[in-house]
Amino acid sequence: MLSRIGIKYPSKLHSEKVAALLPPKARHGAIILAKGSESLNRDNTDTELEFRQESNFLYLTGVQESDYYYIYDLVSGTSYLIAPDLDLAKAVWKGPTPTHQELLKLYDVDRIVRYSDFLDLLKYELKPRQIYGWNRPEKVRPFGDKALEHELEHYISHRLVPDKKKKKEDHHHHHHHQKFPGGDDKKEDEENTLLEALILARVNKTPVEISLSREATRITSDAHRLVMKSARAGMYEYQLEALFRYECARQGAKAQAYLPIVGAATNAAYLHYTRNDAQIKDGDLVLIDAACEADCYGSDVTRTFPINGRFTKEQAEIYNLVLKMQTSVIDRMHQGVEWKDMAALSQKIGVLGLKKLGILEGDDTDLIESNIMKTFYPHGLGHLLGLNVHDDGLGLVVQKPIKSKRLASVEFRGISSNDAIAPPPSTRRVAMGIATYAVPSTKLEPGMLLTVEPGIYFNPAQIDIVLSTPYLAQYLNESVLRRYMPVGGVRIEDVVLIRPNGSVDNITTAPKDPREIEQIMQEGQKAHLQSQREGGEIVSEKKGATEPMRSEEPRGVKKRVSVFKKLLKALRSIF
Repeated sequence: MLSRIGIKYPSKLHSEKVAALLPPKARHGAIILAKGSESLNRDNTDTELEFRQESNFLYLTGVQESDYYYIYDLVSGTSYLIAPDLDLAKAVWKGPTPTHQELLKLYDVDRIVRYSDFLDLLKYELKPRQIYGWNRPEKVRPFGDKALEHELEHYISHRLVPDKKKKKEDHHHHHHHQKFPGGDDKKEDEENTLLEALILARVNKTPVEISLSREATRITSDAHRLVMKSARAGMYEYQLEALFRYECARQGAKAQAYLPIVGAATNAAYLHYTRNDAQIKDGDLVLIDAACEADCYGSDVTRTFPINGRFTKEQAEIYNLVLKMQTSVIDRMHQGVEWKDMAALSQKIGVLGLKKLGILEGDDTDLIESNIMKTFYPHGLGHLLGLNVHDDGLGLVVQKPIKSKRLASVEFRGISSNDAIAPPPSTRRVAMGIATYAVPSTKLEPGMLLTVEPGIYFNPAQIDIVLSTPYLAQYLNESVLRRYMPVGGVRIEDVVLIRPNGSVDNITTAPKDPREIEQIMQEGQKAHLQSQREGGEIVSEKKGATEPMRSEEPRGVKKRVSVFKKLLKALRSIF
């Protein structure tokens, strides 16, 4: 049961979506067997780690507890939840195991079966000829009966459908022609594996999934707003992270969708910076990429703001350019649009904008063909979102620079001199190499949840490498560029939904208009100053330091302190 929306998670609907994407012959005498995640402890200790269900298992079941199995009969459409046996000893530590009736009330399944009856269900009732699974379902958990465990593993492994992809790799031939949304059709003699069917089923979200991601994005947006209102110069990045986590947890979303990224000044230029341990100085720009989960469905929102509540000229110029890159894409998104065209649009706007500011110089076509924009914008435009913050399902191609003799000998490297420049792992990549990066080739479809997250970053190491490469350095005006280095980085990221009618709904409500951001922050700072004055502190307008207000000591304080000191001296003499 999903407490947020008061209904059961649609397990049967999701299972049937997956089953429909398997080959028709798979339904004859076959089942899907899914193994949920186990509860784990920290290395060499008995300290429990925070549990998070494996996403595909949750998609089929809605179960957020550890140590469950799930069976879906592809012949009858009957679903079975395999639950741990009732354990009175375990109940002392973890609370009672749910009963059959409680589990049926919670989950959208037909039958509940305990561990001890698992093998009998397979051998004597279902009798499957084929078992579809992933994550080694034959490696069963300890049931307390070694003979039973061994027989169950033997039974499952001898009926498990092998991974078709692995067989192809072993023969070193056959190209994969999976039909992803907007991609090429599969060859007629090729069939989906179970994992491929799961990926395809999860691309287009059901109404319940959309509701959960919308709720996660609402809470996430509220948390971003709170941080903007509360941020002050002199705070540490981890304090802003703590505020963000607090607001999410306060609204019932305890889990974060990923490690929060809170980077001030140059730290904002590091794409997956998660140390979050630097002190924020007056005048710094702060980038926060953070989001929560609602019943395991996540969000992904990034906001950038000035710590003192006012953008400098350079900060505002870069911020407004990134905002234009993002809003121009969102305004053009609708069903049928090629995502790679949106990525190209954002890059083009970025190139022309940096040229207008004087950071780039040269012919527009040359600037675009040179891929110089990757110096400042080294990642993709966005990704699918759902149970994973970076959901699979976008058909991919490897985008390479336009062929040119001038590029033939150029090694365009990233921060590490050993690695080719690459975007964050927002999508699966089919290849990586020098001067290449993956972009989605998918056409937008109803039910897709995507992020739109352009950015511009002034990464010192990256820029030094480019300045030392003559072919690329010719496009940079170094003197102008140096003026913008203190900006660090700007990224603006929203979650958008493709509606059934093909239009776009931006479900993100966190402020991103620069005037609104400044107003929220200045109002927050004003309220903070007022509360400090009323609470007995005066804030220095120039330094931001707080000084206690002088007040007369209450009567009797000195006398009580003197008595306490005498008592303490007497106790020390005794011991």
